[in-house]
Amino acid sequence: MNINATVAGQIIFINFLVMLYFTLKFAKGKSDNLPLVGFYTFLLSFLFFPASWLYCWFWSKKKPEVASEL
Repeated sequence: MNINATVAGQIIFINFLVMLYFTLKFAKGKSDNLPLVGFYTFLLSFLFFPASWLYCWFWSKKKPEVASEL
């Protein structure tokens, strides 16, 4: 069996790109600091990539903040 060590890195990088796109898409309009959300996604994707799935799920379930115009 031929095992290529670069495949793991490629899978993690592709996962990072997908999670970054979806997390920023879900967080838009719910967060005031999108670059920080993107940075957290970057860290979670490269340190422990299943955590980035949970972070994306968190933003997908979060309700948008309603601004009061008093």
